[in-house]
Amino acid sequence: MPTRPRVRHAVVTAMLGAALVGCTAPQNVGQARSAGATTTSGQTSASEPTTTPKPYLTTTPTLEVTGEAVKPGTKLKFGEQAIIPFYSHYAKGVIGLTVTVESVKAPDADIDGLPLKDEDKAKLRGKNFFFVREKLTNVDGSNMAEVYTPILSAKTKSGGWPGSLLGMGDADVTGCEDQNFAPKDFSTKGAVFESCRLHFGVASDPITSLSYTSQPYESADSRAVTWRNN
Repeated sequence: MPTRPRVRHAVVTAMLGAALVGCTAPQNVGQARSAGATTTSGQTSASEPTTTPKPYLTTTPTLEVTGEAVKPGTKLKFGEQAIIPFYSHYAKGVIGLTVTVESVKAPDADIDGLPLKDEDKAKLRGKNFFFVREKLTNVDGSNMAEVYTPILSAKTKSGGWPGSLLGMGDADVTGCEDQNFAPKDFSTKGAVFESCRLHFGVASDPITSLSYTSQPYESADSRAVTWRNN
């Protein structure tokens, strides 16, 4: 598993009510992402192990909606699976993506453990954590090792965006581990990887929809893949 870089402080975005400020929805994110890569030059000796080629380390492949993949504009309920074209550094293929959302009262102890300044922590007191859980299934056996899980565009009941942490600091809280790189063995048909992303808000304005907008889909509602709570 790649090591996630850390920062001294993350940034709280998307304030709801009196606590957080609006943010724009993320777009074209969540495919292959590197936690840090180095390159070396020179010949590889016969005694050194060979490495798996990474054709998409620096090049973005073109993905198309074919076969089982859902069409742009598809609407699903939380908990239903969408088959989407996807790629890692190693290969392109399709994955099954299922998303759910859990809302819990934010414990003070968990807020205290977040990589935030004291004034930002104060803004979260009394708010809710929204756990966006993603379940990725390797549908076709493509090598999706170490792929970065999709960052979905979340909207709340009021039509706004929930709060989130910007940066790669440690954002683990009870019930939601901040680990979003698939393992090295996520490369066989049927392999499953589950992740969780942390958002913030108020209980009266929960997350009601999540959209996948990376290619071959788009940010427009008619071209995205969207999950809703009903």
